[in-house]
Amino acid sequence: MEIQDLCTAQPAVETQDMICYRPESNTFEKKEKIILHENLLSVYINEDLALKLVCTIQDLPALVLGHLYTEGRINGVEDIHSIYICRDGVRARVMTTRPLGEIKKPIEVRACDCGEEGMLGRDLLSEQDDAEPVSVLPDFDFDYRQALDLIQAFRKGAPLHQKTHGIHSCFLMYEGEIRYLCEDIGRHNALDKAIGKALIDGLDLTKCLLFSSGRIPDDMMEKVIRSRIPVLVSNGAPTDRAVALARKYHVTLICSAHMDAMDIFSSKEFWED
Repeated sequence: MEIQDLCTAQPAVETQDMICYRPESNTFEKKEKIILHENLLSVYINEDLALKLVCTIQDLPALVLGHLYTEGRINGVEDIHSIYICRDGVRARVMTTRPLGEIKKPIEVRACDCGEEGMLGRDLLSEQDDAEPVSVLPDFDFDYRQALDLIQAFRKGAPLHQKTHGIHSCFLMYEGEIRYLCEDIGRHNALDKAIGKALIDGLDLTKCLLFSSGRIPDDMMEKVIRSRIPVLVSNGAPTDRAVALARKYHVTLICSAHMDAMDIFSSKEFWED
């Protein structure tokens, strides 16, 4: 797979003048505020406009690859011949190694930050039209202290989050080592970027753990299941549909994760072993 990313110098943030009002003293103060640059990326697949993504302007090849993979539109990097990102970061061109008729879907604009019923097709993974059946994940043994490492990394903060306090983070751990930190306006995008990077580097996703900031709805869980990642950790809360999917496909879902306690949703009654 060839990657040509010309968008290497575009800033992810910008500075804006603003007025800070302090009610306690009833005073106004002129200040500068660092805010995120919101980017609209048009993705062309085999010359056809397939989708548009609202995102931050970092890690765009990984975002595109990860998005296509977690949406079930490709089976892996072997389906991609090349990914091209233009200099301004507003256009991506993906060429595939074989015709992918199922890619030609209605153009969608997604901020990728809120779950929508039907966003990924139909209700459950196994019910989607023209989709390969998704199997239950194999058993995966890991040290729960690895979740603490992910929580600690999140608590230390990520660069864009520290500057703007307006972004989501995703950490990917592989064989006990945190390999990637990805940030984006939407937590779905941040997850796609981390998975895309893992695909580019040829990592075995069945040996990975993910940490995602924010709540976990069903469409986030669907992405994790399609990626065959066995453990998802979040500081936020899950929805009932996300928990049901995690248990059905044997993903260990760890939510409300903090250093002193965490909620574990799993099909495995590990405490009775």
